[in-house]
Amino acid sequence: MSPKNLVIAVSLITFSGLLFKASAGEDQFSGIFVISDITVNDDEAYQRYRKKVKPVIESFGGSYVVRAGAKFVTDNPTSGFLNATGGWNPDRIIVLHFDTVEQAAECFNSPEYKAVYALRDGGASGKSLIVNAFRPDD
Repeated sequence: MSPKNLVIAVSLITFSGLLFKASAGEDQFSGIFVISDITVNDDEAYQRYRKKVKPVIESFGGSYVVRAGAKFVTDNPTSGFLNATGGWNPDRIIVLHFDTVEQAAECFNSPEYKAVYALRDGGASGKSLIVNAFRPDD
């Protein structure tokens, strides 16, 4: 991921985190975010996975912050909204929140997740990264 794309991803997380913080009513929030840039290759296979994955994520204490395929991008360099210059135009963006990296690892390494993940075999590919939640005092 290029530095520019990382800045956009972190900006999305910061914005999402502010919404998450506001809804939680806390001065700050903690934990980690898993950010995924997903390309859907077979919609039928991906939809099988998508229908079953949310309860698995939630059973390990994870929650969805962003789960979207629709997005607004522009190639207008003067746009203050989101500039797609640089070639980053993801098919889907998924952002998950977990309290700890260990919690996320337990989820993604679990037999439950692996069984659901197998449903999307060949249906999607992607890249993911983990970032710490923003802490104003850091």
